[in-house]
Amino acid sequence: MSWARRAAPWIGLGALVCACAAAGRAPSLRASFSAAYRAFRDPGLLDRAPADVSAPGVCQLPPGEAPRALAPLHVREFEPAADEDLEDPGGAALATLRMPDLDVPLTRRTMRFVRFFAQSDEGRAVFLRRFRRAGAYREIIERSLREAGLPEDLLWVAAVESGFDPRAVSPAGAAGLWQFMPSTGAAYGLEQSEWIDARMSLARATHAAAAHLRDLYERFGRWDLALAAYNLGHEGVLRALSRVSAARDPEARGPIGHAELAQAGAIPGETADYVPQIVAFALVAANRARFGLDLPDVAPLPALDLGEVAVPPATRLATVARAAGISTAVLREHNPELLRERVPPGRSDHLISLPADRVARALALFPAYLEHEELGEDEGDGDPAAPLAAGGAGSALVLGGTPLPPRPASLGRNRLPLFTPPGQAPAPMPLLGNPEALEAKLPVVMIASGVGWRPAFADDPLGLVSGRIVPPSSFDVPGGAGGAGALKGREAAIEKQLGFLAELGREQVQRFRLPSGIAVDFREDPAAPLVSISASLAVPEQPAGEARGGAPALASEARVAIAVPPRDLDVGIDLIAARLRLLLGEASAARLAELRRQASAASRRALERTPYGPSWIALGEALFPAGHPLEGTLIGARDDASVASELLLTESLRRERAAAQATIALSGDVSRAAVEQALARSLQRVAAEPERPVGPHPREERLVVEDVVPAPRLLYGWIAPPEGGADEAALRVAMEILTGPRVARLAKALVAEGQIASDVTGRLALGARASVAVVQLTPAPPRDLAEVEQRLDAELASLATSGPTWKELALAKALLKLDLERELARRSAIGAPPAAPRPVTDLRLRAALDPGGLPRLLRAIEEVEPADVRAVVARTFGREHRVSVTTWPRVGGAAADVRAEEAPPVPPAP
Repeated sequence: MSWARRAAPWIGLGALVCACAAAGRAPSLRASFSAAYRAFRDPGLLDRAPADVSAPGVCQLPPGEAPRALAPLHVREFEPAADEDLEDPGGAALATLRMPDLDVPLTRRTMRFVRFFAQSDEGRAVFLRRFRRAGAYREIIERSLREAGLPEDLLWVAAVESGFDPRAVSPAGAAGLWQFMPSTGAAYGLEQSEWIDARMSLARATHAAAAHLRDLYERFGRWDLALAAYNLGHEGVLRALSRVSAARDPEARGPIGHAELAQAGAIPGETADYVPQIVAFALVAANRARFGLDLPDVAPLPALDLGEVAVPPATRLATVARAAGISTAVLREHNPELLRERVPPGRSDHLISLPADRVARALALFPAYLEHEELGEDEGDGDPAAPLAAGGAGSALVLGGTPLPPRPASLGRNRLPLFTPPGQAPAPMPLLGNPEALEAKLPVVMIASGVGWRPAFADDPLGLVSGRIVPPSSFDVPGGAGGAGALKGREAAIEKQLGFLAELGREQVQRFRLPSGIAVDFREDPAAPLVSISASLAVPEQPAGEARGGAPALASEARVAIAVPPRDLDVGIDLIAARLRLLLGEASAARLAELRRQASAASRRALERTPYGPSWIALGEALFPAGHPLEGTLIGARDDASVASELLLTESLRRERAAAQATIALSGDVSRAAVEQALARSLQRVAAEPERPVGPHPREERLVVEDVVPAPRLLYGWIAPPEGGADEAALRVAMEILTGPRVARLAKALVAEGQIASDVTGRLALGARASVAVVQLTPAPPRDLAEVEQRLDAELASLATSGPTWKELALAKALLKLDLERELARRSAIGAPPAAPRPVTDLRLRAALDPGGLPRLLRAIEEVEPADVRAVVARTFGREHRVSVTTWPRVGGAAADVRAEEAPPVPPAP
């Protein structure tokens, strides 16, 4: 498992911090970023670490040997922890704490993370959120760890890896509770296909993680090195050990641990902090009452009690859910590895997880439901990856660590090559002469000074999986990398891999992609009298319950086909290409903007005749000007039932009419070369329009609107995160706190207490790609507009820094959950008399587009913490990203006059 994919999320977030700091250059902007991230990167921010000190006896790597991504680390940070590092006001000692069952030395760096989780507001919020989510999976994980003979506190590896989110996917491609990379997941038998990603399975991925952790401990003999290898990969740790071993004094004795590697700068900073984070989280979890984190109102989530039933291939999930008497959303919570609406097709039954108390009902009713279901055909997704063959369990290498109990047979063999970590043995191990190495069934790679690490793949003799393509010329070079000596005794494996390649060569349907992203399926059929050419545009199937951060996924398909003689291949492809260009052109940016305007034309005309309505039109046009990805958007138009469906269909065109969704299929008596030439000539004008992200408004902008209204009014708008995104729940809570009818923080400050405004209202208009947050103020005469705006800025800044009170947060969450629960109750009511038509709302749209969206949103709102509200307010409601529209009364004339001029100067908020 490479450390690069572990570092990717932190590096990406660091780049974002740097970019925003360079753009804003304001201390308030820089201070608004989450202190949790800063403390994870450098817990010394809580209490500054001493300057770099070169401790005697700590070896330094030769110049050029330190990893490029490693920032300078303080040597003293990885010295053994002392009582003063606990910084307990009562003077308690470390010995009074209950220690985790992980045999990892405590360092001063570990204690910095302990203070972060236990003492800072942001750290406590992070700990409580993850500890609470751990409740759902704790029994499953601890049972698997016990069966593997491992310490149960390895549970907290998942807290640092994924925050106990089984659907977490990193930018580098790691997935699941344990963040397995595709290659590591495949090595441990975790199937990955278009139907299933077993890395997200609760039981299977946990079993694989236990096996992987046991494999690492058996090879390294120390938990600090095993955990470092889980983050960096065993090859990276071996290289670091080899470098430190070569650089240390020849007279030095004793094993090399994680702290020594960090002090020498031999491992990246992310790996240096990875092990202390896990140990600190385990230490705080074992002493929650001691650190004041045993809060009665933050109880762990109920444990998932899993049972299993076997269902036929390609069975619909909805059928299983109905038989078990649960919702499909609950079924997916128990089976996050299932990516589609059916279980995988194939020849054998599929085990699906259910709540244990629903297994009996499912077994009794499933046959009856199955009789009424038409099973889907095998869609040719291929057989799941074959699991690795069981081999010898290997011997555990325990050098000073705690010996593990005998390896359970259920874990299979150790997947890692047999090696001796450099510098761990009391005496140098000879390169040859290890009896265990001669008897091992796995490839053996010895590591010593001057000998580098080279991965070996027993099932990949030609180097195709590992990427080490063996040059043909080297097969005749004795002792070469691919020479006869390296390949001797592996003829059977080579024949097997060559046979697999031969099968690939006989594949009839060839798929390739054009530079525009269009996929081409080509089948050469010499017996066909005509060439069949077809083009299709189809939205790929999305798993139910997947968060929809993009446009609504309204499935549709457009198809056109033609058959021509082989000699007229160019004519046929020209006709298909012309039709395809027309289909793709329907989703151009200009066309979508025009469709948005047409769909909301009636609402726009109604606003033009409504007092203060032109201000809302002006606000939308300023937030989404010409050329913006959402040009033509009218704020609030989606509330109109007659307009909502047209707007949703318009947004779906962006996803449907994309070149990457287009497929051209050809079959006939023509060559692939002729097909590629004709396609290149006919489709050269088809270019994939890049997806433009929707971010905050790039600047502060002021508009003045003159209208026939009784009094001035201020309208402020911000582009906010989209519905279905990670910030939606926190954004809803923030708007409820600011402008909700019961909490109404702004109304209390500006109307009740300050008496500088007569009315304060707000609106959150959610959208698939971006939302709009609006605050509307009516100044109280004779108050000045500048005074009202100054107080508004002060309240927003206060919420972004000091955050909501627990009373405000609890009340806002209760009100929002009440609305959601009422909506869920209306949807689940069976046999109730039809009610009067209800207005179209964001909640009803969410329920129609994503049936599992409301339950997920309800759970997300429950987990919102004060730090989440502060963060979303700081990111969204910045003065530098808002548009303000001032409406002035005008006597006479019904038309609105919108002038792009500055409003009266407003002093900056304190």
